[in-house]
Amino acid sequence: MSQDNNKDPKEFHDDIESHDYDGIKEQNNPAPFWITLLFLVTIGFSLFYLVHYFGYPGNKMDQASEYAKSVEEHEAKQAAIKEANKANMPELSLEEMVKNGKALYIKNACMACHGAGGEGNSIGPNLTDNFWLNGCSEEEIMNIIANGKPTKGMTPYKSMMSEEEIKYVANYILNELVGSSPANPKDPQGTECK
Repeated sequence: MSQDNNKDPKEFHDDIESHDYDGIKEQNNPAPFWITLLFLVTIGFSLFYLVHYFGYPGNKMDQASEYAKSVEEHEAKQAAIKEANKANMPELSLEEMVKNGKALYIKNACMACHGAGGEGNSIGPNLTDNFWLNGCSEEEIMNIIANGKPTKGMTPYKSMMSEEEIKYVANYILNELVGSSPANPKDPQGTECK
């Protein structure tokens, strides 16, 4: 009779070396110290990396904070560029602004959608009456020129013209086109400005 058959079946042995499967014995061979040390260092580094780069409360290293920081830096650069441009731009009279605005209106082919005299066509609205779709003030007109309205076919011009140039075009529209009487004007659209 084998030695294993003499053991009490109720007796539990937690000795790993006592495992015997078809004559194959399991041995307890621990990993070398250097592999264990490398494994522990890797786990420690991964915990540090996880906390440092994915964030603990308030460390500002998460993706949302990094994005907000880059947006803030970009806006600061743009503000500095605008200030530099304003410092280099001479203050123009209203007549000079209107003259420059007319040249920019032609240069940027605004007449393709609004007509040569601002009368409007099948694409763009009439710019000569007192009815406006996107506001009546100079700021609102500058905003629509700068940001456009792509859903209606209006191109945003903020990447093609500076803020000063957009101001010139808005002044040209408000001071020369509004109130003029071009041939074949488009019917009024929007709300009346008073």
